[in-house]
Amino acid sequence: MLELSENAAAALQNLRQDQGVPDEHGTRLTGVQQPTGDLAVHLEFVETVPETDLVAEQAGTEVHIDPEISEPLADVVMDVQQSEQGLAFVFRPQE
Repeated sequence: MLELSENAAAALQNLRQDQGVPDEHGTRLTGVQQPTGDLAVHLEFVETVPETDLVAEQAGTEVHIDPEISEPLADVVMDVQQSEQGLAFVFRPQE
């Protein structure tokens, strides 16, 4: 199951605050098929979360995962790293 790093949980909380997202909205990951055939992960804040979603949690921050992408994300950690545009969410193998 996807793990959420402490840094990613903190970054999500900061992003919520910066965007004024209400606490009752869920954080959800879905997949978007790319023209190359690769799967891109899409993060969004939603009013309601499907009951079928899986949930990863870290320090009270929950991320809901669309079951369609749960298998590719099963053995990864959602983390953050510095990029030229600022912080970016990344997925790395679990240790």
